[in-house]
Amino acid sequence: MAPNFQIVQLPGKRDFRIATTDSTFADQEMPNSIRTPEWMVKIDNIMSSSVAGFNDYVELFGWYGESSRFTSPEISGPLFTSATLRHSDLVLVVPYGGYSAQLESNMNLGVGVGNLTIVRLGNIGQMKVTMQKIEYKTCKIQTCQQQLDRMILNVMVGSKINTVYVYGQDGQSQGQMVSQVDYINNTAQ
Repeated sequence: MAPNFQIVQLPGKRDFRIATTDSTFADQEMPNSIRTPEWMVKIDNIMSSSVAGFNDYVELFGWYGESSRFTSPEISGPLFTSATLRHSDLVLVVPYGGYSAQLESNMNLGVGVGNLTIVRLGNIGQMKVTMQKIEYKTCKIQTCQQQLDRMILNVMVGSKINTVYVYGQDGQSQGQMVSQVDYINNTAQ
C-alpha cells in the first residue's frame, strides 16, 4: 500500500519541510468511499467537524513539533545534559475555515490558546479509536499564514502530555504509555 502523505516545503521565510497527509489519495479498491481523517486537531472549543465523536476537531493535514534537551560537552569525559527542556514552535496545517479569522484575531491580540489537542485515529474491528493523543497547554499563536484553502499556524507551547494507547493483536486495549513535560516550569515525568 502506498503511503498517504508527502513531504512539502512550507512557504515563508524559513526553509522548512513537513509531512502532510495527501488528501488526494484514493482507495484503489473503493474510490467513492469516505475516509476518516487519520490526524485531527482541537484548538480550545472553536473547531467543528462532522466526524462522530470528534465534532470539536478539524482534520490536521500536517504538523511538526520537536522536544529537546541538549547536551554540553564535558572535558573530563561523559556528556552532561543542560538543565533546559525545549519545544520548537508547533507547526500545524489545517483547512481554512470559519474559525480561521478567530485564530488570526487571537494572534493579533496576543490572546493565548488554553488547550490544543492532536489525536491520531485508527480503525480496530471496524471501530474508530484514538491511537495517540497529544495535549498542549498554555500556547500562543506566533504566526498565521493562508495558502489557498489551508492555514499554517506556528504555535509556542507551554506544556505537553503525549499519550500513546497500546492495543494487542486481537484489538484489545493493553493500556497506555504517557510522557509529560512542562516547558514553563522545566519539569518532566
